[in-house]
Formats: sequence, C-alpha cells, structure tokens
Amino acid sequence: MANAEALQYYSAALKQGQKEYKNCVHRGRYPYIQSLQQVRQKPLSQVALGTMEIPIYLVVGSTQDARCNSFSPGFFPLLGPDTEFAAKWTNLCAAQLTEGIHDPIKCYEYLGRFYVEEGNKRVSVLKSLGSATIRAEVIRLMPDQTDDITVKIYLEFLDFFRCSKCWGIHFTEPGGYAALQAAFGFAKDQEWPEEFQRKFKRHFFTFRDSFYRLGGAGLGLTSGDALLRWLSFHSGAEFLTMEAEDYRQTLSAVWRELCVSTETQPIAVSLAPMGEGKKTAGAPGLLPFTRRKLRCAFLFQKNPETSAWTAAHDKGRAYLDEALSDSVTTACYYDVDPQGADAVLVEAVEAGAELVFTTSVSLIDAALRVAVKYPKVRFMNCSIDQPYVNVKAYYCRVYEAKFITGAIAGALCKTGRIGYVGSYPILGVPASINAFALGASLTNPDARIDLRWHCLPGDYLAEFRRQGVELVSDRDHIAEQPENAQGLARLGPDGRLKLLASPSWLWGEFYVRIVRELLQDPRRIPLAEDSDKAINYWWGMNSGVVDLKLSPDLPEGVRELARILQTGIQAGAIQPFQRQIVTQDGRTVNDGSRPLSMEEILKMDWLCDRVDGRLPAYEEVLSVAQPTVRRLGIHRRLIPPEEASV
Repeated sequence: MANAEALQYYSAALKQGQKEYKNCVHRGRYPYIQSLQQVRQKPLSQVALGTMEIPIYLVVGSTQDARCNSFSPGFFPLLGPDTEFAAKWTNLCAAQLTEGIHDPIKCYEYLGRFYVEEGNKRVSVLKSLGSATIRAEVIRLMPDQTDDITVKIYLEFLDFFRCSKCWGIHFTEPGGYAALQAAFGFAKDQEWPEEFQRKFKRHFFTFRDSFYRLGGAGLGLTSGDALLRWLSFHSGAEFLTMEAEDYRQTLSAVWRELCVSTETQPIAVSLAPMGEGKKTAGAPGLLPFTRRKLRCAFLFQKNPETSAWTAAHDKGRAYLDEALSDSVTTACYYDVDPQGADAVLVEAVEAGAELVFTTSVSLIDAALRVAVKYPKVRFMNCSIDQPYVNVKAYYCRVYEAKFITGAIAGALCKTGRIGYVGSYPILGVPASINAFALGASLTNPDARIDLRWHCLPGDYLAEFRRQGVELVSDRDHIAEQPENAQGLARLGPDGRLKLLASPSWLWGEFYVRIVRELLQDPRRIPLAEDSDKAINYWWGMNSGVVDLKLSPDLPEGVRELARILQTGIQAGAIQPFQRQIVTQDGRTVNDGSRPLSMEEILKMDWLCDRVDGRLPAYEEVLSVAQPTVRRLGIHRRLIPPEEASV
C-alpha cells in the first residue's frame, strides 16, 4: 500500500519538477539545484555545528555536481519513473510514510544556505511531502571577511544565531538582526530562552508563508525585511499572538508601504503647494463650499509653556483656526508621551479628526501604528525623509534664510571670523551651515565660519568671546522670540547676544496651505491607498512658510541686500547652492553649472571648505539629543539599534 502511494507521490513530484524546469528555461534561469562549487571559489575554514533541525527551504543545492542535474531548483525529481533514481526515491518515500526517515542528512552551510553532502533524495522526498524542516549534521563554511555586503550581513547573522538559534531570517541591508532583537526586547548579545525560540520560529514561519502567499517574492524584499517593516506598525508582542489570517490582514494593510520601500526613490518631495505659488492671504471665501468643517487634531510632545517648539506649532494651529474659521475646527493634545501616544491618537480619530498633525519626530512610530488602522484619516508628522505612505512628513527649507543671514554676517564682519552654532547633526542641518557659509562668502570672500554645536558639552559663547568672534549665528527664531532663541546676533563683551536677523518658521502659514490644498482637492493630500510614493512636504520661502526677521538696527544697505536676496529666492532666480562648492577635504561637489538637487541638499553629509569644524558622531552628542539624531541623523543608518532588555 505504501509503495503504491509512494509511486503516486513520485509522479506528482516529477510533474512539479518538470514544470519548474521548463519555467526556469523559459525565463533564462538555471534549471537545477545549485552546486556548492558554483558559489564557493576556494577552500574555507570549517566549523562543525552538530546535528539539528534546519528549515528545508534553505536546502538549495548539493556538494556533488553530478547530483545537481537530477533535481529542479525546488529539489523536485527530474528523472523518469523507470530509473534507479526513481526506485530509490520511491522506497525512501514509502519509508517516510510508514515509519519516518530517521537518519540525518549531512550538509554544509554557507552564507545561510545548505548544500547536501549525503541525503539529496531524502531532501527531495521530505520537500515533496511538505515537511518544513529536516534533521541534519551541519558543517559551517566560514567566508573570508571582506567589504562585500553579503558577507557583512552574514557575519551579523552569526552573532544573531548564537543568541537565537534561528535559521531562515535574512536581510538585504546591515543592521537588521540587531534591530530585530531590539524589537523583541533583547540586547544584541542576549541569549533567547528556548521557549521563546520555539514560539518565535513558529510565528515567523507562519508570517513568512503569509508574506509569500501575498506575492512577497516579487517585491525584492526578504521575509526578514518585511518583518522589520511590519514591526514599524505593530509590536513584537502582537507578532507573537497572531495567526495566519491576522498576518495576511495586517500585511495587506501595509502592503503599499512594503512596495514603496523597495523603490530606488521611494519619496516624492513637495517643494510648494500645488494650488498656489507665492504667499497669499488666507481667505476662507476662496474655498469651495463644504457641508461641514474639516476636523484637525494636533498632538504635541510638550506644552507651550515649557517648549518653544510646541509654542510655535501651537501658534500655527491657532492661526489656522482663525484664518479658516469657516472651514476648520482644531483639537489640541499637549504633553503626549510617545510611549502612550497610540491611545491619544485613537482618541483624536474617534472624536472625528480627519487630518492629524504630530508635531515631533518622536511621535511618528505611534502615528504609523494607528494610521494603518484608520486608512481614511490623513496623518502627518513634523520630520523629513520619512519613507511612509501612511504618514506624510513635513518640514521647512530654512537653509534659504540661512543663506541670507550668512550674507548679512559677511557684510558686517570686521574680523573675518563668524561663529555658527549647529543644533544636531541631522538632515538639513549641514545644508543650513553650508548655505550660511556660502552666503557669507558672497559679501566677504575671506570669511571663515567657526562651527560649534548645541548638542555637545561646553560653553561655545565663552569660546567665541576668547577668540574675538563678534558675530554668531545661534538658534533660530522658532516662536515669538523667546530669550533663549536667537538667529544671527552680535556677541557683546558681557556675553549677551543682540539679535540682528533670524530665520523664522511660520507654521501657521504651512498649516493653512496644507488644509487649503486638502479642501480645494483631496487628491493633493492623498490617502495611503492612493499614494504610489511616500510624500514629504519641504516648503520654503516661495510658499510663505519661512521668513526672515530683521533688526531695525541693521544698516539700510544691508537690509536692502537681504530684501533683494529674499525676493530672488522666492522667485527661483537665486539658488544658494548653484555655484562652485568645494568640501573640506578638497572635493568639488558643484562646478557652478547646475543647482544641487533637493536630494543632494537634504542629505548633505559634508561641510564646505569655508567652515572650520566638523559633524559630531552619534556617540558624542548629549543624551537629550540622541533620540532625534537616531531618527533624523545624517548617518542614522550607521547607528546601532537601541538595545533593550527583557
């Protein structure tokens, strides 16, 4: 009876193998299992791992070239039913059906895949019968350490495997294993309890199966990549409670996010409102008639009394309320702890919010988790370079105003040295530093910029005084000019700063224009389901969301210079980075024949040769700055994931 059934299994497996073979030939792919000799170019050091259960889908080839042509890439048989091969395969299948195959195969593991030394037909039988794992004696082949990204990722896997004993999880970029461990509450070198290992493996293989059943093989992502992105929207605890249908539903909800993440340019940058150009008065009469008011919610991590950043955004919210009072109502949520922000966001949506603004980058994770549960609500986060279709990012091109304050500083500078205090080494900040330096050189070819940082310890103003620096570009004007917020200022002998000019973030103008875009045509602020790319709004002076505050004490000629430069930038006639630019290490990044692209400006990780100073590393910045640098830092992909403990 078992032999007859085994013959039927062989016939079915043979058909599957022939089908797979033909498909490979048709698509120009190799139609057999891999040979270890094809992927390994020279002898490598070996490490015996012992006998263990391994995922059968990771068994991809054989060490014996002569055996490879007997199997399709999925290890299905290719030889006819009258061959000796078929007879042996059928006998093994009958044994598996009656008493099971007990002898482990012998194989080599190389870069996370397995190549059979002894037991090719056992692999084929168990794969054909739908087995998920196979028992194997494993010898690991250690690759030479090189700069090859595949090897780098594999060496990270070895550290992960020592802790987790989990096979089958692969990533396309470095850092994935540490991020995965942190997502489940484990430090990088922390060993996983055996019970957790079993539970995680069971759920991961169910997740993996759901991912590929939905078409994941066509995305260019591994199932490990997909899991990391999925964990942006769900917690590790949720992962360990779900079943196949739950994974299918939640993956479907974020599928567009997965698709966008694989694109070469996943982000579309909006540089100005679609419905207008230069700044215009907010007139409700220009809006189409609406049956009810649009409900907007604003979430603030702090409150206006304790945070100038929150005060500026809250002032912008109030401006929106007043400017579009016939069309909009707003709700405020202050002192929102990022750890509890999910509940606040749900409360806002359940109260009727249709457009939700989260005003600090620390709230974006909660916004992502809630956004996928409310696909008809639009969510926005005050940040930049965020590759999500469910939460749109917004920020201001303040470097344009910095260019003008640099020109003012160059015109007023007597010593040739100008101080500049950077905030954090995050996206957009190097652009502001370089724009300021280029502006200064426009009016003073000999000007040098002495760079210091808020996020590093030390008294930079005292250091400037000792060096005789009289002009300093300090913190920007982000609210109603609190005493601790400055722009370009004159540094007096007493250490006090007298404001001369400061970039100003007009968040109210931004909120009015975003809401007007939505009211005039909802497609201008698309829902996630209608988005082919992640949208980042990075508006500047031409949209009225960045202005320049000038002191009346500035000489009239300097004020006129600032006006001319601002008018030119607003009209697009002046672009700060369309000139010859040389970096500190002597590289020419622009010969002056073209403007830099928005991508080049936003992701600058260099300083021009007129700047004396450097960009600090993550480990150097103060602890209060590290969360922001981790999320928005110019080198954030090189920062190790935060370690956690169980």
